[in-house]
Parts: sequence; C-alpha cells; structure tokens
Amino acid sequence: MNDNELHNQSNFELKAYRARWILPISSPPIEDGVIIVNGDKIQSIGSYDSFNNNLPSTFTDLGNSIIFPGFVNVHTHLEQDELSDPVTDMFQYLNISECTLREMSEDQRKAVIRQNIDECYKFGTVAIADFSSDGLSGYVLLDSNLFARVFHELNGFKNYEASSIFRKHQDLISDFPLMKKTTKHLAPSLTWSVSPQLFKEICVNERHIAIHMAMTPAEREFILHGKGQIRQYLQAKEDFDYNWNAPRLTPVQYFFSNHFYARHNILVHMVHISDRDIDIIKETPAKVNICLCPRSADTLNLGNAPVKRILEKGVNICMGTESRSLVSDLDMRKDIISCIDKSGVTPETAIKFATLNGAYAIGFHKEVGSLDAGKSARCLIINARDSGINDPYSEILDVSQPVRWLGE
Repeated sequence: MNDNELHNQSNFELKAYRARWILPISSPPIEDGVIIVNGDKIQSIGSYDSFNNNLPSTFTDLGNSIIFPGFVNVHTHLEQDELSDPVTDMFQYLNISECTLREMSEDQRKAVIRQNIDECYKFGTVAIADFSSDGLSGYVLLDSNLFARVFHELNGFKNYEASSIFRKHQDLISDFPLMKKTTKHLAPSLTWSVSPQLFKEICVNERHIAIHMAMTPAEREFILHGKGQIRQYLQAKEDFDYNWNAPRLTPVQYFFSNHFYARHNILVHMVHISDRDIDIIKETPAKVNICLCPRSADTLNLGNAPVKRILEKGVNICMGTESRSLVSDLDMRKDIISCIDKSGVTPETAIKFATLNGAYAIGFHKEVGSLDAGKSARCLIINARDSGINDPYSEILDVSQPVRWLGE
C-alpha cells in the first residue's frame, strides 16, 4: 500500500461529531466542540471554530448534546445477581452471597456475568475491575468490548495453608491468555480473611492488588485486639489460626507496615480510616488508589468515607458500584450522585473519580478515562435538557436521560 492509499484510507475512516459541549475530563470543557475519530481512536478534539471548516466529509452535528468519556467501574462482582432477600450488614452479605454462588452451576454464573456485562454497556461503562470468586468472569470478558482487570479473590486465614491455597488458585488462572485488554490477577479478599503468609505470597507474585479494607469497626477491633465479631465469624467457618497474634494496628497500618502491598493497589470502601492512615497511604512508595462504593455502603450501613480529607492528602480516589446483590443496578451515575450527596464534592470532581481517576487506578489511563488524542473513541453522548446550560457536568447526571455510545 503506497502513501496515497494510506492517506485515502485514513481519510475514509475519519468521522467528526459536533456537540453543544465536549468534556475531555483531562482539560476544561469545550463549548460548541468537535471530536474527530479515526477508526476506533480519537484523532483530535477542539472548538468548532478552531477547525476552520477543515472537517472530514463524514460529519454529524449532534445538536444540544454532551460528549464525555465512558465510565470506569473500579469495583464490581459480575458473578453476583440480585438476592431474593435484602441484606443489611457485611456478615449477612458474605454468608448469603457465598451460599448463593456455591449453589449455582457454571453455566448459570456465566449467564449472570453476561447479563451484568450488558448492563455495564447500557449504563456507559467502558472499563472495569471485577472481583471474582474463581476468575470465571475473565473468560466471559474476553468476548466483550470492556477493558478489564479481573481480581481472583483469595481467602484463607490459616498461615500453614497459605502456600497450598496460593498454588491452587495460581493453577486456576495459569491457562488464561495473555491479553492487554483483559488481565487476571490473584488478590486478597479482606484484610482479616487472608493470613500473613498468604498476603506475602500474593504481593511477591502480583503487580496489581485490590482488597476490601477498613469497612467496619469490627475489622479494626479484630486487627487491633484479635477479638470480636470477625474472630467469631472465622471460628464458625473453621478458618481461624490460633497461632495468630493481633498486631495491635489499624487495618491500614497492618497492611502497609508488613509490605503486603504490590506496585499498584486498589483499596475498596475505606470508610473507617484516620488521618494517620491516610498519611501512611500517601507516604507509601507504591501506587495506591481508594475506591468508593457509596450506594453499597448505604446498603451495608458502613458509613461514609472521609472523601475531602483523602482529597486534601492527594490520594487518588476512584469509584465502583459493587454488586447487584447490594445495589439495584450497575449505573455509575447513581454512585456519582450518591458521592456528591454524601461528601459535598462538586459534580466535576465526582465525575473525574468515575472516569480518569478510575482509569489510572486500574492502569488503563492510556486507553480510556478522558477524551485525548490516541485514546479509545468509545465515549458517551447524552442529550441536554437546556440549550443554555452552563454546567455540563451536572447535566450528565440526569439519570432520566439515557446515555448512548458515540457512533452507535
């Protein structure tokens, strides 16, 4: 193929879209903006006037609309479906969800995973971090358009069983194909459900770790003093190690002082943390991200994360929906709204949590999260209600207006 043919093919693939607003997220909003895509990549964006009518022949004026990046859901459980009875606390949720998954066949779980992937598309999600009991969702995600990291959750509090648990689960994912778009990792489920030795096995072998942390006062009591509801829970499951001694630290201090972290870390929920905990996170040499799940925190009565204090310390905040067992749907906009209501951050800040910050958290910031040249052109459109809008960020949080994918 000669240079002219390449040039002609490139021009043939170019498409331009004009909108009332374009929200790059990585830079200020563009009023009366244009986005030019080449195949499945963004070629350029700018104001309509800046192109001086030098636009591709394939040009679509979307009128009074807003174009913005797809959402990045940093915490979900695709294998979980709506429960027949609602849950109101963490231990009830753990027991019921574990029992439900155990009773489902692999085909049934695949059907639920596909259903939830479809729901992610419907609500404008372009990338996810999925938490899976055995990594099954990874194989289903290979056939999707989502960018995904699948975290295969490990549990096991008995120190002497750590190596066998790790090898068993490592074997389960050993045949997973090496793909840039979908990757699979072993991860600790909770600070109190994983033994110190199993933590070490994971952090030595993994570059990406995601873990539920600082969810309840019971977790803090257990790590500090080795007693309470969590000890009873582990004993009832016959998974308590009687040789373990409580480290007398907060969950955050326990995790970081023992170097249980990897190069990239996602800490989910993080409701019960102190200023000192946040300082420890900020001071660690690794990359650490805090993932908020506002609606599921309400369902489980966890409380509210200290969002403004985390922001003041400069720690990256991202967002997830959790599972259909805890929330009515996988609509990231509803969690953004909940975050704004709870923490008082602006719509612009909360939307950044759910887009660019999330892309950084899962390591797909070169592909998604903002509207920049070279990134994926899978971005969203929403119709604006008012042609005179001055705050497009607030406008896209009108959940009565469905989002749709650019070019579809």
